[in-house]
Amino acid sequence: MNILRYVYRFWPVELLLLLCVGFQVVSGLGLVMKKGFVRQPWYVVAQVLSGLYLSFFLIYHVQAVLRGRFQWKMNTGFYFAAGVANHYPEKLFFIPYYTLSLVAVFTHIAAVHYLKRMEQWQLKPEDHLKRRYKNETIGICIAGGLVTFLIMISLCGVLYAI
Repeated sequence: MNILRYVYRFWPVELLLLLCVGFQVVSGLGLVMKKGFVRQPWYVVAQVLSGLYLSFFLIYHVQAVLRGRFQWKMNTGFYFAAGVANHYPEKLFFIPYYTLSLVAVFTHIAAVHYLKRMEQWQLKPEDHLKRRYKNETIGICIAGGLVTFLIMISLCGVLYAI
């Protein structure tokens, strides 16, 4: 991880990453405004809601990391996030904050996957394919739940001391 830090903290790379985050947030909000999500299928609503939370998370998370690095002169590695997930009362906010961000990532991926698969299904409508696509989506959600659980127990110091 320390080796990668030299790459993503090199100012041109960091600037590119920040521009990518900004593009994701702006383009996602633009799509929500353009398409809306009222009277849409459940997977579109899930995609929009998870995307809105991810936009919120990315804005505040990037701002906090940059403030930690440049204003507070702190190391913003794993322990930066784990620190607030282990101290009362901060953990009352940050455990749900991080958990919801991870759930939102996998919900967003699962919703997009289902949307794309349903577009394929429209071309070849067979019932067994529709069931398969639902099972794939459920599998993404289950994998996301497992990854979320593992990341959160590591952030909370269950796997090792923080």
